[in-house]
Amino acid sequence: MSSLIQEKLNIDSLSIMYPELDTIEVKITVFPNSKMKFEPQFPKDSVVYDTIKIDSILRARLVDFPKVNPAIKRGIPVKTQFILPVIIKAKDNK
Repeated sequence: MSSLIQEKLNIDSLSIMYPELDTIEVKITVFPNSKMKFEPQFPKDSVVYDTIKIDSILRARLVDFPKVNPAIKRGIPVKTQFILPVIIKAKDNK
């Protein structure tokens, strides 16, 4: 899932806008109806990053995500949340 998110984010645009940012933690929520919600997570003291702009990039790029089945508890679909670190800066090939 992490590699698919990295691929969809078009890593170059975020690494150009925020060269000091190498990883974004994304909170992923999978709802019982299989819908997904992606929310970038930033440190509380993070005023350096334009969180609204990064959030809008996430929402725009993470459309048409493959269907993910919700977690099942006692035969009933339930909401699941987890935080996934997404690497946005690849190692330099120098």
